[in-house]
Amino acid sequence: MSFLHPWMLLGLGAAAIPIILHLIARRRPPTVIFPAVRYLVDTAREHQRRLRIRNLLLLLVRTALIVALMLAASGPSVPISGVPGHAPSALVVIVDNSVSSGAVAGGTAVGEPLRRAAAEVLSRATAEDALWLLTADGLARSGDRKTLTRVVDSLATSSMRLDLGAAIRQADAILAGEERPGEIFLITDLQRTAVSPAATQAPLVVVRPEGDVVSNVGVGSVATGTQPWQFDGGRLIVTIAGDADGPVALSVAVGGRPERQALAGPGAPVAVTVTGLTPGWWPVVVSVDPDELRADDRRVTAVRVAPVARVTWNPADLHLATAVQVLEADGRVRRGNEVTLGGLGRGLSVVFPPADPAEVGALNRALGRRGVAWRFGDPVNAAERSDSGALVGAVAVARRYRLERSTAGGTGVLATVGGDPWMVRDAGVVLLGSRLDPEWTELPLAAEFVPFVDALINRVARGEVALRQGTPGGTVLLPDRTTEVHSGERRWTVEGGAPFSPPATGLYYLVAGIDTMGVLAANVDVRESYLERAGDRAIRQLWHPARIIEPERARDVVFAAGARGDLRGPLLWLALALALVEVGLASLRKRES
Repeated sequence: MSFLHPWMLLGLGAAAIPIILHLIARRRPPTVIFPAVRYLVDTAREHQRRLRIRNLLLLLVRTALIVALMLAASGPSVPISGVPGHAPSALVVIVDNSVSSGAVAGGTAVGEPLRRAAAEVLSRATAEDALWLLTADGLARSGDRKTLTRVVDSLATSSMRLDLGAAIRQADAILAGEERPGEIFLITDLQRTAVSPAATQAPLVVVRPEGDVVSNVGVGSVATGTQPWQFDGGRLIVTIAGDADGPVALSVAVGGRPERQALAGPGAPVAVTVTGLTPGWWPVVVSVDPDELRADDRRVTAVRVAPVARVTWNPADLHLATAVQVLEADGRVRRGNEVTLGGLGRGLSVVFPPADPAEVGALNRALGRRGVAWRFGDPVNAAERSDSGALVGAVAVARRYRLERSTAGGTGVLATVGGDPWMVRDAGVVLLGSRLDPEWTELPLAAEFVPFVDALINRVARGEVALRQGTPGGTVLLPDRTTEVHSGERRWTVEGGAPFSPPATGLYYLVAGIDTMGVLAANVDVRESYLERAGDRAIRQLWHPARIIEPERARDVVFAAGARGDLRGPLLWLALALALVEVGLASLRKRES
């Protein structure tokens, strides 16, 4: 047994008051019996015996009345069910209003009966209960029954994903600081891809719908390839998610141009070629025909179109010149002075260490005058390998110069060797710690050399196009130079390298100063497209000892999962009955006295 107000048990001492008064009333002066009245004494002795029993019963009733009142005031509860009402409790209600709850089955959204069940659960709460509401946005809202019921009634399907295991752990952490008995009510469609392990100390009740799961097809991913695209366009690689059992028709819309149609098979990527685009940012929308789950029927991204880079290079640098000529023949570069390859030019430059070590000092001074925060340091002659990254894989490096920051705040490390910077970018200048020569590195002899030079010219030197993928409510790290994020009329001032959480699906443009340097495409998590439910047996094993019920039973089960009954009501009724008995016995005693 536990008590809400245990200090009230001190009042049990008042139960001794009737006993003390009874003992005082029993003190009578000695009686001297004369022979003449002996008959009367014998006659009255039997009557006094009955009065004594009645007085003792009255003593017991009064003592029990005081005990019942004090126990009721202390708020007792016991681990039994079937007692009217419930003890003051702490309850966390988790309502899964994630994307999958918007699927329509039998003409009704899956989440609709779940929201009704949540409202019925909250209707059982009293003013003495502590209540919290958790939804797909991850926020724990505390409030009274009416406030949280209004939130549930206005709850719409979210574009965010809810990790059920994480939500249970969050709810358990909330209840850990509560003295009142607590329980967790998880009201969910129990999507298998949303289930993750969770251990909980509080009792857990899982409310899930019955019936079959509807089939669903959505757009799983849209890959744009290397950016920026050139005037000849590029290819979009589209995959389909869900449980499609045959080809799926999809539409691709780029900006305001006419849609292109394609067929995609389940699990097989399809390539869609897009041409004829002018320079700039182009939004891309890939969609399939509407089905029972509309939220994943479209996916957005963006592409950047730019003219080919105009490059100048040193023909005496044999390997580099050969790679550039291949790119020129393929239409990836043109001759010009936009990018200087191999030395420090007036504009964008890719700078290698000079062949003559005596020229390093002059080159460092020139870099300083350009405002570049990096310089060439000491030479390193050792057999090493570059650290594999997005721009270059692990290649042998025999000779290199250390790249050192000349001023505070130098950033933009693109590749490393043994953890040391090997390629950096700052102020429109790219520094490479090794010359592109087989005596310095094996990169010129590798198959990836020409694609590397292409990326070096069109992406790195001109400024990498930042294309980030994210989900609503998820966290995405922004590029270092980002100062602002905007989507439509909304704008956020941010710090480069900081995390950013898109609030909804759509395109979020990343701005550095006045330049748009990239875009964040926020789409529904692809796992939401798979609507299969987790089985009850698997849930009981994963969240032992969870109790699994249907939405119709939620109202009857809430506050019984903790198996505690409030005894204040029965004790007050008992006190009332004892008070009536006491009045009757006292009146009878007075008449007979």
